[in-house]
Amino acid sequence: MFQGGTLSQFFLRWPLTLSHPTFVGAFYGLLISLALLAPTLMDQTSIGESLGNSFRTWSITALTIILICGILGGFSAIIIAITKRIPLRLDRKRKFIFPIPFIGLILFTASILEPTLGIPEQLGWVLILAPGPLYVHLSYAPRWRILDRMARGLKPMEGPIEVGKKRESEDQDLLDAIDEISEE
Repeated sequence: MFQGGTLSQFFLRWPLTLSHPTFVGAFYGLLISLALLAPTLMDQTSIGESLGNSFRTWSITALTIILICGILGGFSAIIIAITKRIPLRLDRKRKFIFPIPFIGLILFTASILEPTLGIPEQLGWVLILAPGPLYVHLSYAPRWRILDRMARGLKPMEGPIEVGKKRESEDQDLLDAIDEISEE
């Protein structure tokens, strides 16, 4: 649960301050922006814009995407700190989630190159952008919160806030496993 998949392991090799969900979200925004460079330049130059103006349009779009993804990553960190939700493992779902941004890029590019197809550009945008912030919110931010608490010497798991319910024994088994890992 603490290691996560290969993507989480990549980010968690960095110091916890640099691997904050805000920065991970912004990094995803940067990758998406780089993927949008060619379609944006094609679109802008096809309507008669100069290459310099086309690049300026892309850079504004890129900065906006990076900012939005970073803000969503920070918002996820705040929500996870409040709800104290544990991370979801995306092992089996990864094969379905991984191609979604690429499908979105294909749809986005097709909507630009061939408007007669009637593919809405917004569908491409949603498919391109959604998987990154969803990954950060469901898997990465909760894992980062637990590891950050452990690094600060705090109890890693407090569990979700439950009103009028007694915690189940499975939660105690999880807490025992966390204590065992943190003692190593």
